[in-house]
Amino acid sequence: MSAQTKPPSLTLGWSISDAEGLIQTLNGVLSARIITGRGGLIEEIHVLTSEELSPKQTVRNVESALLAHFDLAVDHRKISVAQTSRGIPDSQVQEGSVSLLLDSPTALPDSRILYHSHSTETESSNRARVKVSLEWAGERFEGTAVSADLPRPRLEAASNATLRAVEAVAAATAKEPARPPVVALALDGVKVVDAFDRRFALVAVHALAGRDIIALSGAAVVTDRTDGSVILATLQATDRWVRGRIS
Repeated sequence: MSAQTKPPSLTLGWSISDAEGLIQTLNGVLSARIITGRGGLIEEIHVLTSEELSPKQTVRNVESALLAHFDLAVDHRKISVAQTSRGIPDSQVQEGSVSLLLDSPTALPDSRILYHSHSTETESSNRARVKVSLEWAGERFEGTAVSADLPRPRLEAASNATLRAVEAVAAATAKEPARPPVVALALDGVKVVDAFDRRFALVAVHALAGRDIIALSGAAVVTDRTDGSVILATLQATDRWVRGRIS
């Protein structure tokens, strides 16, 4: 299943340079190098970061990014993180550029956006309507999405409905409702993978914050209902970042 079981040169969809490039887009990462062993399998991942995030958070981000983007499961013990206080020189930052970041955890750990319930209704013309209800600060917020009544589109609709509900949470906190929304979220993709003898729902989301495009990702173990796990993975991807914007 995993790309880790084959040499990178024989695996469609990614290469060592692709993986290093992805890691270098993560928040706080200054450089990354992947060392492979016999057969091209990953043996070590060395990451140099600023002091913006803890090494533990960086390791989690690297694991999540590789799994979400390349279906590549890497043991966290293979990831080494070194920090520097020097950061990125100003000369390397282009004025007016659009940056791609990943999961900047600025919110407090409490007052999370909570899952309440969801439902799926089959409409005419083979369409499915998914409604997701979330709870935050004692209030309920709903989001809906419509898709073709097929397995993959229904999972994407579950994630999109969750994103609409999360945006409703953010909109409720806006001091000036007439202004543009403080949070804009777009689904990048949903995937269900097998790893470590379990099934996981992976969700990738793009969040717009000013001129920045933030890459968020979340994962949840698939238990009873796959659509419910997709909703939880979507919440994991967005909750902390959104609360960091509205707190």
